[in-house]
Amino acid sequence: MLIDLHVHSYLSRDCQLDPRAVLTRAESFGLDGVAFTETNTQDGCDELFDLQRTTKLRIFVGLELATDKGQYLCFFEKPERAPEPVQMWGSNRETPWKAEECLPKLKALGAAIVAARPYDKDYPTPALDFIKTLKLLSAVEVYNPKARAGANELAIEAASALQVPGVAGSDARGSVDEVGYAATLFTRPVTTQADLVKALLGRDYFPVQMGELPHLQRPGDARTAELKAKKRKKRRWPR
Repeated sequence: MLIDLHVHSYLSRDCQLDPRAVLTRAESFGLDGVAFTETNTQDGCDELFDLQRTTKLRIFVGLELATDKGQYLCFFEKPERAPEPVQMWGSNRETPWKAEECLPKLKALGAAIVAARPYDKDYPTPALDFIKTLKLLSAVEVYNPKARAGANELAIEAASALQVPGVAGSDARGSVDEVGYAATLFTRPVTTQADLVKALLGRDYFPVQMGELPHLQRPGDARTAELKAKKRKKRRWPR
């Protein structure tokens, strides 16, 4: 199954994407599922799960936790029962939540945790090599189409050093057109939220790059030419 593990909707701050439009776009690109990972919240997960009756795609819910040392995608078997981050650690408007405090707590609550775009220096507080000290990660996001090629390559190296699998996700936020350029291939069926968490805690999945990104390419990216040559083809990294 091909699932985009990193998508936002209007339930995230500073995002206006309609989840219905996201699902329509994902289906047109041949995806089998979408995980909505709203920033610092799972509030609204019932609304997202209710959309399941409108699509043949599988819908999953997580949260993208923003900390002082990077962003982390966190998936619970029952997100509707998981406490909201603000309930556990208070407001983060003045001081970011501390990764060293938050991540062990979420892991203890049963979350599968994925380091998202860890080497992307366009993010205010990237995780960088801090993730190499974490023994609680289920995976590392090794392909994010919004990150520079070098950042994705460093993420691949970190996943290898940690001996955990890599995942990929579109990180769609600004436009529905961002959906369809990255996904994660699960070798076994993933049809429920519990299936997703169990799968992420295992190893039977691979990151997939899909197509060319003309609207996101940056001058000087070493892989710009490669992306052009791989239009509408998929690339799968070995583990």
